[in-house]
Amino acid sequence: MSATFDFLKADFTGTLFPLKTNLLVAEKHEKEVSEYIYQKILDEKQAADNFLPQQRVYSTKPRGHLRRTVKLDPVVEYFLYDITYRNRAIFRPEVSNARRSFGYRFMGGGHISVHNAYKAYKLCLAESNGKFKHNLQFDIASYFNCLYHHDISHWFAARPGVSEVDSNALGKCLREINAGRSVDFLPHGIYPTKMIGNEFLKVVDLSAQLKSSVLVRFMDDFTLFDDDPDVLRQDFLRIQQLLGQFGLNVNPSKTYYNKSIGDVEETLSALHESLIEIADEIHEVHGASGVDFVLVENEVASNLTEDQVNALLGLLRDDALEEADADLILGFLRSHSDSILEHLPVLLRKFPNLTKHIHSVCSTVSEKAELAAVLLEHLTKETFFLEYQLFWLACIVEDHLIGHGCYGDVLMRIFELTQDFKIARAKVLEIPEQGFGFKEIRDEFLKTGQSDWLSWTSAMGTRSLKAAERNYVLDYFSKGSPLNYLIAGCAKKF
Repeated sequence: MSATFDFLKADFTGTLFPLKTNLLVAEKHEKEVSEYIYQKILDEKQAADNFLPQQRVYSTKPRGHLRRTVKLDPVVEYFLYDITYRNRAIFRPEVSNARRSFGYRFMGGGHISVHNAYKAYKLCLAESNGKFKHNLQFDIASYFNCLYHHDISHWFAARPGVSEVDSNALGKCLREINAGRSVDFLPHGIYPTKMIGNEFLKVVDLSAQLKSSVLVRFMDDFTLFDDDPDVLRQDFLRIQQLLGQFGLNVNPSKTYYNKSIGDVEETLSALHESLIEIADEIHEVHGASGVDFVLVENEVASNLTEDQVNALLGLLRDDALEEADADLILGFLRSHSDSILEHLPVLLRKFPNLTKHIHSVCSTVSEKAELAAVLLEHLTKETFFLEYQLFWLACIVEDHLIGHGCYGDVLMRIFELTQDFKIARAKVLEIPEQGFGFKEIRDEFLKTGQSDWLSWTSAMGTRSLKAAERNYVLDYFSKGSPLNYLIAGCAKKF
């Protein structure tokens, strides 16, 4: 396997909508995909081959907000991982000890994990807060959605070491995947575009006009530190003017002067204190990189009372809660309650933005049939769902429930609820379950000649069939488009 595939695979589970079709195509059919990109799509003489416009999707955020982005097809997704990996040298370390930025680059042969980068960022905030009297926190409003295509293309082309072929290729990709629209083009939730978005903002870090003693940044979250509040206000104005040159604006509702560190640290402190009050199994561990909070298991597990469970659920309602801390709370509920199944109905109903975290919690549930029953009841009782919820509920079935209880009924119910959600429905179709009528459902999508996520994932969902039966229908499906042909070729390798 190539380094590009290793990069894609390592990031796969951390993405917003990880369809296994993309991972399998990169794993089994990488040579053919690479040749299609670099010998056809990027060949000006091959006018019929281009990057395709991508499917719009929405992931959830706290308080009913949505994150608007796209789900990338296997060709585009592979290309973005490949071009950023090959040009990884342009994604530089932080500017200086006074202009700090964290994460989203390569170091020591691999990409820096977001979790480790965020821990270092929080430690830097705490240290800077102890050194200076004043701080100013702010972020960019809808950063990825407001970037302008030509700004990113010109920035990439100007980087030392980037070839003209690569700069033209990235410009073509970002233009075509958004059907020519010059804003709202940069996909969320995958490491390559996070690298691009983070490095682009180095233009702020490098500005000699800024006078604050320390600037600390994690992507588009900025904190300025200084003993003189006038210096902070002047830099704040300068940064807004600099961002304005690229059509970017600061979010007024998330701008704070001298707020306790912070929008992050204050929440984390309250979380840890609350957990320490609930049980003695959480201890502070002081190490070279700062203070960590770890669970230390007793020989006799203690169960949580109803009040303690409610206290943890209350922490989950905090809008400022970070994903890592939501995982900590859910993991604590899992480890120290009689059964996480008791709390799943409440979690599913009240916290739709945590469905991905609930997926990880379900990995240790031993009562598989009971879990399937809980999901089916939730899917039957509730009347409104978001695509992100249904997608991750389908992931729970695929990863934890196949062959247990009423899992087939759960899958069919999700399929029925996804009539208006193409990517969530595609998630169901790529699961290689041939019973419950799913083989016949896939046949309908494969025989129409269509080329979209429903047909691509239907093709991948045939991978558990016997070769003769599978290849017969894939032969006809493959004639629909070049991407159909690529995916069919991959599915035939199983």
